[in-house]
Amino acid sequence: MKKIRLALVLGFVLGLASMASAQSVDAYFGFNALMAAHTPNLPYLGGGTYLNVGGDLIWWHGLGIGAEATFRARQALYITPPSATGQQGFEAPVRPVLYDFNAVWEPASAPWVTPFIEAGIGVASFRFYTPYYSCGYFSGCTDYASSNHLMFHLGVAANFYLTDHIFIRPMANLYLIRHDYEFGVGSAREFGVAIGYTLRATPF
Repeated sequence: MKKIRLALVLGFVLGLASMASAQSVDAYFGFNALMAAHTPNLPYLGGGTYLNVGGDLIWWHGLGIGAEATFRARQALYITPPSATGQQGFEAPVRPVLYDFNAVWEPASAPWVTPFIEAGIGVASFRFYTPYYSCGYFSGCTDYASSNHLMFHLGVAANFYLTDHIFIRPMANLYLIRHDYEFGVGSAREFGVAIGYTLRATPF
């Protein structure tokens, strides 16, 4: 189920490739670094390597839609110390997963480079892993419990084309996370680079 969910974003965008009126359809996979403030007595949200998969569809005067998922490649260890009142601390493996769905604007397009500006909403899902599986009718069987938070996303990126269809995509993202009690931050910044494949109406 985990792999299926992470593949949904990519599958959604690729499924739109059949729309003949599309100016371009992009799909990409990348590596990113996530940075955030560090709240005392709470674990750090950033650090480690984050993977990113996503895509976008541009179809009308440089406007379109996009979706992506960013997730920590390896689980981190979430540890909180005992409280001043003697309450026991908490320890568990955790993996942050950030999903976002965006309106995308392509302000200009040249044969070798295309910039993008994105804005949208999503979910910051913090997955705390357990030594046992729990099963649900819709979720299937999982070995984690999720804490989900509404998230707003702003991003900028640019496709630098190596060939008619293959591109390198530097990107920068800002995530505004609502009610993040687990890490105690309201925002996170992400910087990275991806490699992708595009279907364009007028390749160079």
